[in-house]
Amino acid sequence: MRSPASNETTPLRVVPRPTRVTTGETVLRLSGDFSIDIDNSSSLKSSIPRDLEQAIHHTTATLHKNRHRYLSPQRGAEFLISGTQHTEIQKLILSLNGNGKPRSIAHDAVLPVEDRVAAERYELELATDGSAHIEADTSLGLYRGLTTFQQLFFYSGGKDGFQYTPHAPINIEDQPAFGWRAVLLDTSRNWFGEEALLKMLDTMALIKMNVFHWHITDSNSWPLGLDDFPELAGKGAYSPEEVYQQKQIQKIVLYANARGIDVVPEIDMPGHTAIIAESHPELIAGYQRTPFVKYAHQPPAGQLRFADDKVTEWTKGLLQSAVTVFSSPYFGTGGDELNTTCMMEDEETATTLKSKGWTLEKALDNFTEQTHAVVRANKKTPLVWQEMVLTHGDLPSVKKDTLVSIWIDSKDAAKVLAKGFRIVHAAADYFYLDQGQGGWLGEEGGGDSWQGPYKSWQKMYSFDPYKDVEEGKRKLVMGGQCSLWAEQTDETNLETVLWPRAAAVAELFWTGAGAEGYPRSSVEAFPRMHDVRFRMVDRGVRAIPLQPYWSALRPGTTNK
Repeated sequence: MRSPASNETTPLRVVPRPTRVTTGETVLRLSGDFSIDIDNSSSLKSSIPRDLEQAIHHTTATLHKNRHRYLSPQRGAEFLISGTQHTEIQKLILSLNGNGKPRSIAHDAVLPVEDRVAAERYELELATDGSAHIEADTSLGLYRGLTTFQQLFFYSGGKDGFQYTPHAPINIEDQPAFGWRAVLLDTSRNWFGEEALLKMLDTMALIKMNVFHWHITDSNSWPLGLDDFPELAGKGAYSPEEVYQQKQIQKIVLYANARGIDVVPEIDMPGHTAIIAESHPELIAGYQRTPFVKYAHQPPAGQLRFADDKVTEWTKGLLQSAVTVFSSPYFGTGGDELNTTCMMEDEETATTLKSKGWTLEKALDNFTEQTHAVVRANKKTPLVWQEMVLTHGDLPSVKKDTLVSIWIDSKDAAKVLAKGFRIVHAAADYFYLDQGQGGWLGEEGGGDSWQGPYKSWQKMYSFDPYKDVEEGKRKLVMGGQCSLWAEQTDETNLETVLWPRAAAVAELFWTGAGAEGYPRSSVEAFPRMHDVRFRMVDRGVRAIPLQPYWSALRPGTTNK
């Protein structure tokens, strides 16, 4: 394939923007008999992974069902001159490099994060004669190429409508800048059914997001159904119907993996565990103590009595049961917002600490050492929040290979990097989707958001992953995510809160820096963001508008 230039401006309205692309001005039409086939010389010809085969069928069906039209006042009619016979694209040929047995998409979706960048690489060529080709080193790379191919086409409209692209020849060389591009969803504070999660995963796949950080439990509810610990969901879920049972979780994980998405679970501990008291009151300190603002960040108060050896042993058993349900090489154990007052005013904890001669930090270190050992014994790497590195001193139990999520402030990234840890950017000052929704506490004359303002897609897009990061520490930045804490979100508004804002995060951490470095230009990205929003709507996603329709049809006319 030819080598495309790394130009910053492109007429392609693809999200995330390919890293290297060239285009032309020839209109090509998708044949009514269009199909996707395998190169005869490719190792795929004799052994195609089932999930790649399913992705091929899905891509073909999606292209034929597409009713998204070009965003311009003429709705693309400017490209379709009456009476013109446009060259048709009959086939898209997929080619896998190498001679070994092809791995599945799902296999490469759960590679270590450092290995994902190379695994997602692909090249795409669409020539003016209608020949189309995607080449990659992995099935996952081919899958990423297929999602790009889908976004190249628009519907003509009219009685005999057809799919077309106005920008041939198209040559793309593409791979992500970062291996971690995630959505975090909290499914404890409000309930999200299986259908809502699967639809979210489909939309994430469209824009090449590759991690679903599943904050599955918290103090509010325990919807995680574990065969070995049925009492937790039995007494801690909102209802028997609002539980993710193990078989259902495995279905969701397989669905995600087949779309190139790693499902990283998180059981936050030792804080954010109050709901365990419903089934095991002896394990929890300060359950529902009031005023909650003294004992917890939000109600209900309650934390594991982590200084107690019996509590630690019980937690190890819980983790052993949970880690085997998920295929990810990572497992989140949280560690944020530990309330020391809740622990020190707990008589059992105070007695335990005194008998052992421990500080609370020593107890936390011991608890973390033993619980992380279970995670590691199952060949998984712990994922923690930043307090485990910055708030409690240098805990020996938090090994240097631990992934650390930055959430309190983006400025904290440099502090964690200075200690030699790998990080995931998730800072509230850029990436918290729940901010700006208004207050939810019962408070006379209140109603202000707990933290604000609302984080627009432009705000997220303006983030610099390398700000204040020394050159030698950049390799420790794994990527980033947007986080949706669900105090005021459930199935009814999930999509409007999430989409299309999260697409800005997808592009930021896939495409990397712009021609002039960071921050990237949101003005340049606007036409793509409009386009992907309308594509989402065409697929039944309730993605909110970014501007008046008039502006969406006239890119650039609403710029200051």
